[in-house]
Amino acid sequence: MSEALRNAVGPSAVSPRHQEALANRLTVNDHGLLRVVTLDADAHLIRCAAEPVKVRQGAGTDFVSIAVQVSGTSVLVRSGRRTRLEPADAAFLLPGHAFGLEFLDKGRLHLLRAPRGFLPLPDEHVHSGSADEAGQAVAPLLAGLAETLTRLRPGTGAWIAESLAEALGTLVAPRASSRSDAACALMAGVRAHIDGRLADPELSAASIAAAHHISVRYVHRLFAQEGTTVGTWIRHRRLEESRRDLTRSGPSSPTIAAVAFRWGFVSASHFSRVFRQTYRMAPHEWRELHARPVRGGRRPSAL
Repeated sequence: MSEALRNAVGPSAVSPRHQEALANRLTVNDHGLLRVVTLDADAHLIRCAAEPVKVRQGAGTDFVSIAVQVSGTSVLVRSGRRTRLEPADAAFLLPGHAFGLEFLDKGRLHLLRAPRGFLPLPDEHVHSGSADEAGQAVAPLLAGLAETLTRLRPGTGAWIAESLAEALGTLVAPRASSRSDAACALMAGVRAHIDGRLADPELSAASIAAAHHISVRYVHRLFAQEGTTVGTWIRHRRLEESRRDLTRSGPSSPTIAAVAFRWGFVSASHFSRVFRQTYRMAPHEWRELHARPVRGGRRPSAL
């Protein structure tokens, strides 16, 4: 149990809340980029200690976990803040940062773990520990899909998992409610401009500013208000499109180098390096994962 929890949230210890022995069952299911750790247990306490800086710089902090309460009640304690999790509530857990998760009674909880780069969320949003209103609205969907993934054979839920992660990244991204309609319209135009020019290696804050007759500084400010940067967003969109291309199978499927150049990467080696850093697997591993035959000769439907 301890090893599975370590893989999901980092170094941790589990202890019962009462004197009797802890009755628990933990299962792990891997589906593409998403790992689903399911814990069925009596009342207990999970403590995760902060890791030293030199450890936090390793692979552990390349992941983010989302705790989804299915039944029972838990309390998440982070930085002195207590967040109560009822059935269908969700909260973020960032490996490498200390927290406590206390089951108040017998319950079931899913830990959904994905590479940090797979969810384009600002660090402060993840560090806050809980999802915003949109994130809470999608939490029941997360619980239902996590339950479905636990019943599928390992790997067969890769397509569902990918759609799930993309939906989560969209729905829990912070909203810039204080923006004017004009600023929102401008940002929508900037995003569309980026999507239409992902293949251009020269795409940058400067080229975006020139196309929209605004300053480079203002372009940076627009993205900073969403908790990201121009370069990070461009890289995220290029990787998303590349990932989709790599799932195409058959004689006409593009080579990895072709995919890299199609979406604006300067070289195949640079593309492979960035892909691995973001998704914790090489492009050819991603392609092989999605090319695996499944029962009935069909891939699971994407959401």
